[in-house]
Amino acid sequence: CIYIDPPFNTEQAFEHYDDNLEHSIWLSTLYPRFELLYELLRLDGTIFVHIDDNQLGYLIVMLDEIFGRENRISIVTFKQGAPTGHKAINPGMVTITNYILVYAKNKGNWKPQRLFTGRERDNRYSTFIVNIDEEYSKWITVTLSSAFSDFMGKPVKLLKKEYGESYEDKLNEFVLNNSNRIIRTARPDYENVGNNVREAIDFSKTQPDKVVLLKREKYSDMYFKNGERWLFYSDKVKEVDGVQVAGEPLTNLWDDLLSNNLHNEGAVNFPKGKKPEGLIKRVFELVTDQSDIVLDSFLGSGTTAAVAHKMGRRYIGIEMGDHAITHCAPRLK
Repeated sequence: CIYIDPPFNTEQAFEHYDDNLEHSIWLSTLYPRFELLYELLRLDGTIFVHIDDNQLGYLIVMLDEIFGRENRISIVTFKQGAPTGHKAINPGMVTITNYILVYAKNKGNWKPQRLFTGRERDNRYSTFIVNIDEEYSKWITVTLSSAFSDFMGKPVKLLKKEYGESYEDKLNEFVLNNSNRIIRTARPDYENVGNNVREAIDFSKTQPDKVVLLKREKYSDMYFKNGERWLFYSDKVKEVDGVQVAGEPLTNLWDDLLSNNLHNEGAVNFPKGKKPEGLIKRVFELVTDQSDIVLDSFLGSGTTAAVAHKMGRRYIGIEMGDHAITHCAPRLK
């Protein structure tokens, strides 16, 4: 895996590096480097290039030419900040995102991991099965708020008053601990499901007061009532960083990796140049295994090497600035 965060060419001079190259010089400086990176990348390897919108279009064309347009995996939008502070004063749109261009050396050999990210509780799951341990045909349901109230021994109105802003945290904890008995209903796309599912839907309509079970060998069982399917919240719960959360498959919008307190990471100061360790961790989790080799040829403050070290990856870091000694080496030590 290669992850690089090259100069964005923002026409600014920062404390540790000058990011103000003439456009054609910026392109001609990076092009041969990407050619070398292509040669270094293993056949089943992946390169991630972090950039902002200033040079995004030109960089896509460059990487399409070197890596092959057919090997472009994704353009990830990374939420870098929030619309606050001095940048929110001017009229128009506030820029809060960067982009990560993802290319495989050979898409046919690309084998990523399946990752999930935590999301807020889905409020549509608002029905609670009281007697989940009994046979499904005897299940009785109540509202989620009613079940939570019974569990806490107080009416919801009093609970909200007592816990205030932490009420939702308490409710979320209850939902996660009882995810196998919390459901919502959904109307299946009748024309695009198999015959066995259609038969179950039709049969459930003939007995609208009963729960109908469709057992399946290679997939999870399906439950229906009066033509609607019961979806269980437990199917949404995933383990992310060792914690059970409501999860969804990783998308190309990474808006959950916070950049606050970034200046404290690694105990080195690198204004306008650092990326969160959580970002690099996700990159490595997506495409690498233990002992794989990762490379960052624009090492900056040493984030990529630091994360690789913590995750048991072998790593190569290259940095031509003085901060190789002032930042990277102290951070890794």
